[in-house]
This record gives sequence, structure tokens and C-alpha cells, in this order.
Amino acid sequence: MKRVLKVGIDSAAPFPMHTDYNSSIFEGFEVDLLKVIAEHLDLEVHYEVSLWKNILKQLYKGELDMICSAVTMTASRQRILEFSEPYLQFRLCAVVKDNEHLYETANFKNKIIGVRVATEAEKYIMDQFPNYILVHADTNKELYEQLLKGKIDVLIDDSPIAGGFLKKHPSLKIGLFLPDTDSHYAIAMRKGDVKLKNEINEVLRAMKKSGTYQNIFTKWFTQIQL
Repeated sequence: MKRVLKVGIDSAAPFPMHTDYNSSIFEGFEVDLLKVIAEHLDLEVHYEVSLWKNILKQLYKGELDMICSAVTMTASRQRILEFSEPYLQFRLCAVVKDNEHLYETANFKNKIIGVRVATEAEKYIMDQFPNYILVHADTNKELYEQLLKGKIDVLIDDSPIAGGFLKKHPSLKIGLFLPDTDSHYAIAMRKGDVKLKNEINEVLRAMKKSGTYQNIFTKWFTQIQL
């Protein structure tokens, strides 16, 4: 009998990482990645959809077995969770309308900045620019809609997710990549799940060695600037 894993994913569907689980077509980079991992380890994946602001707490409390949904690996999170080896490198970026220009972060002054609740992007902006005007939202979609309507001037997002939204909204662009924000996504697991972590790492290494990982990466990120 296959081992069942409850895998948390973000209900906001940060494409191209994954689409809306409740839509007719559920797909994305992480979906393909986890499918290969599950096949190799003879696992049965049950997805649990949650708002991002709740999902890490659910994992910590044991309500989920893992999260494979654009989780940034950070030192503080590593103290309370297990992480696989990284599977994607990215940067934080500032998204603006196509006719706007950003040359440096000093240009954020007097602009209304949109950030997503409980993200590393929110933490970065609050740390670096504590006195700036911020708008907080639960989903990326809300932020992009507010930017398109002119309710905010700039939004801060992870570069892979920004790339997915920019394919839908050609009137927007990445104004600049934020300095010193090179980061990695990894699969998050409950603290102490070392055996599972090691098994997943073995599969990830095998995927990279065989070319399977590169094929999945090319499928989803050929036209996205990371």
C-alpha cells in the first residue's frame, strides 16, 4: 500500500509553480516535480489547499506532511522545519506598468508598494523601507489587479511568479530586481522527518543527473526571467 502524504499548496495558485487546484487543469513546475518524486518513492499525494498566511503554521502543527508551493528556504524557517535541497533559484523583483521606470530602490520613495501577507517579500520591504506606504494583500492576483487599476504604484514579488503574471499582462514589466535577494525554493517538511527529506533529496539528485529536472524546467521557464 502506498504511503499517503498530505501536501500543502497555496490557494492563490502562483503560476507557473502551479495552477488552481480546483480548476479543470491542475499543472505547473512543482506539480510535475512532485509527480516524479511520488512515482520514485511510491507515494500517493493528497493536496491540501490553504491561504499562504496559514500554510506554514499548518505544517508546523502537523496538519500537513509537506509543502511544495514556492516555499523560500530561510535560516529562521530551517530552525523549525526540514527542507529538501533547493529546486529553484530566484530573486525578488519590483513589478510596474510598462511606461514606468525604476532605476534603483530609492525610486520607491513616495510610491505605494504592494506586498503579499506573510511572505519574504513583505519582510524584505518592511525591513528595508519601514516608513514607506505599503498595501498588504492575501493573494498575488489581488496585487496585480491593484497595479493594473493604478491603486498601487509597484508590487514586490518572487521572479518566477512575476514571470507567470507578466505573460498574462503584457502592460506590466519587471522594473528592477532587488539587490541581495537571491533565494531558493525547497520542499518543506515537519521537523524530524529526516528520512523523508533524504529520500526526496536522492530523487532530486537523480532527476538532475538524468536530465528529467532540466526537461521540466525548460517546459515551464523558457520564457521567464529568473
